Amino acid sequence: MRGVSEQIAVTASGAPGMGAVAAGSGLTRDAAAHMLRLGGSAHDAVVAGAFAATVGEPTLASLGGGGFCITGVPGEVPVVTDFFVDMPGRGAAPARPEPMTNLSVTFTSGVRQDFHVGWSSVAVPGALTGLLALHAHGGRLPLSEVLAPAIAAAREGVMLDAVQVDFIRVIGPILQLTPASAALFAPPLEGRAFRNVAYADMLDRLASGESPEAAYSAPVAAAISDHAGLVTHADLLTYAAVPRVPIRVRRGQAWIWTNPPPAFGGAIVLEALALMPSGDPWGALPDALRRATRRHRDGALPGQVARGTTHLSVVDSEGCAAALSISNGSCSGTVAAGVALNNMLGEADLHPGGAPYLPAGERLRSMMAPTIVIGDDGTVTALGTGGSERIRSALTQVLLRTLDEGQDLADAIGAPRLHAGEALIDLEPGWAPSITARIRDGHSPVREWPSRDLYFGGVHAVRRAPDGRVTAVADPRRGGAVAVV
Repeated sequence: MRGVSEQIAVTASGAPGMGAVAAGSGLTRDAAAHMLRLGGSAHDAVVAGAFAATVGEPTLASLGGGGFCITGVPGEVPVVTDFFVDMPGRGAAPARPEPMTNLSVTFTSGVRQDFHVGWSSVAVPGALTGLLALHAHGGRLPLSEVLAPAIAAAREGVMLDAVQVDFIRVIGPILQLTPASAALFAPPLEGRAFRNVAYADMLDRLASGESPEAAYSAPVAAAISDHAGLVTHADLLTYAAVPRVPIRVRRGQAWIWTNPPPAFGGAIVLEALALMPSGDPWGALPDALRRATRRHRDGALPGQVARGTTHLSVVDSEGCAAALSISNGSCSGTVAAGVALNNMLGEADLHPGGAPYLPAGERLRSMMAPTIVIGDDGTVTALGTGGSERIRSALTQVLLRTLDEGQDLADAIGAPRLHAGEALIDLEPGWAPSITARIRDGHSPVREWPSRDLYFGGVHAVRRAPDGRVTAVADPRRGGAVAVV
């Protein structure tokens, strides 16, 4: 992992009647902001941004993965759209599935990790179905306009930022697994535009009115079947995005609404907050995070996936907010119809042998926790983060700083973070010596990092004040980019 600059946050603010976007790349931000300029809704913006993220953040976002989006309309209860991945196996699965490939990846820090990848590591993707459902539910612009930025970027190419190039470099052994993936992610990327013409062609067919089944599901199913993967045509045809009522908790003068079960990241965040003492909570934070994680994750461990994630937050001029998190796992090294496919069934911490363990059609669990906070005064904040296991830590700390300590979004997102794993506490620099001493006292070993790092997540947030003024804050740890429109 690489360190980040000393810039603590990327911010923008605007007058009443404006919208705001906070995202993980400039392309994602620009696509979402363009929809707001055209008069589109938060739904249009977040969907356009997600399609574009698959080009601008290609190892983190893909139609071959899945995610969640929480949307809030003023005066109404927020809604979560669950489009995470399903367990495959409906219909005729191969009698002899191709075995997964075991690859070892060495991170910049020197840490080595095993990954199980290949065609049989692919779970049923939900991203396309979910994004189309979001557009159908709250979009105002034609789908062709919403897809246009992603199509143009994929066909013409885009220069990836340093954070995205680092991701590609680190998981290079995975991305080189098959010829199609190796061609798409061919190094070196410095000084060369990233293009995905097959993806642009597929989106063009969708934009022209071709059915998702013809443009996407059929070719993806055929490619997986040709290589004896586990996802069937029936899996893709029967997949459905699920609307869910978010879970909530009151904190100070606000309600926090977040991702409900079967995902468990939101529940961990809310319970960790409930376990924190008022006043000066930081010394108690590691224990609270660990206790909440054991309670909610361990009971759900069959099926949890949380790696390779990015996030996008939007608020439009009418006060509608959306927070979308999307993941492609660690990528499987496979590509179909221009779409890089997930490796959710091959996550080593779930089932090292790669054996299926859930009934076909059952949704896998996730740490992703897109969140909306609604203050009693009418303030609306949409936020979320990538960061795998660090999602729970990053969100809990930003919420503590904003709701308990009254920090503004920029200070809360830029502040140093910690992550409490079971065996080790990771600590960014910048904590007060007294807090560092308390964290060390009675806890497991502490690993102090030399600089702030993308390891600790990338919280991207937007806020609309009661008078309509908007603020967008993005996290430079993960290539943050913002806009007000």
